[in-house]
Amino acid sequence: MLTRLIYSSENHLGAAGGKMIRDLNDILDASARNNEKAGITGALIFDTLWFVQILEGERETVSATLRRILADERHDAVTIIDARGIETRLFGNWWMGLGFLRGDTTALYRKHGLGARLDPRKLTGDQIVALALDLAATGLNRKVAVEAA
Repeated sequence: MLTRLIYSSENHLGAAGGKMIRDLNDILDASARNNEKAGITGALIFDTLWFVQILEGERETVSATLRRILADERHDAVTIIDARGIETRLFGNWWMGLGFLRGDTTALYRKHGLGARLDPRKLTGDQIVALALDLAATGLNRKVAVEAA
């Protein structure tokens, strides 16, 4: 059975000397590679304080991915926001796509009731999916340019 899992975690990537962007790109590369092999699709919404990720795939595979995330020191306070069985994938074209707050998505964030900062503690799973779908419509990223940070 297909499952969609949405979680948030506190970002523990280092910020000095562009390390956060390098680490984020490493995460995107590894996630895309691993997710393709495992048949997981999804989206990652990133704010310098938070990760919010949607994972879609077979239940056991998604659970194994979550266990790896829980053990990853770059994440802290991992919180499951929603987990449910699904009939179809919403992010079937994305092994892992990234959406993040930047100048051209500010209006989109406001549309979803977000201010200058993403706070996943104030969002439901459905709100996160709607935000991720809108971000996907504007084009999710597979890498982050250094100047985007």
